[in-house]
Amino acid sequence: MAIGPDQKVTTTGLMGGDKKPIQAPDLSGLSQGQQQTAATQKPAPIARRPEPQAPNTDDRINQVGQANPDAMAQLDVILSDPDINDIIQKLAPEAANKIAQFKGEEKIVALPASAIKNYAIKMYGGDEQTSVQQFLTDLSGEQPDDTTVPPDTATQTDNMMSNQNVDQEITPEMDSIDQGQEELA
Repeated sequence: MAIGPDQKVTTTGLMGGDKKPIQAPDLSGLSQGQQQTAATQKPAPIARRPEPQAPNTDDRINQVGQANPDAMAQLDVILSDPDINDIIQKLAPEAANKIAQFKGEEKIVALPASAIKNYAIKMYGGDEQTSVQQFLTDLSGEQPDDTTVPPDTATQTDNMMSNQNVDQEITPEMDSIDQGQEELA
């Protein structure tokens, strides 16, 4: 749809204007036996692919290790799985020697961090960090180094016991009662 010169809607283009006849090209100079000559075209140059360069994966792996030791630790964990290590060696055969150095004996089981967090909070309660730490401690089979008694409670208990001893002196009668030699009346 278009709007014509007199502001009317038209579906066939501009209407009502001066119509000029279409000028056809003059082909009278051509005869039937005469060949048309087209402008000669040069063949387009063929684009060539750059020669593949041998990637220096050893240097790239070493650069990653130097720039980010945590990334190398994660890579070490992942590549220690023998099946994953074999797959990565097939994907990057030029780095197979370097990748093979990470290969271990034990398979790795990958779990989403959110699943571990949710399970730990459900089983151990408390905040996320403490519950995940307790879960990992239980998985490893180690005994935790710290006690589960909150620090406030431990100091209160110590203070209560020390206050009792400060407030009263132990008399010989109390001592004999404690040893079971005398009975209370």
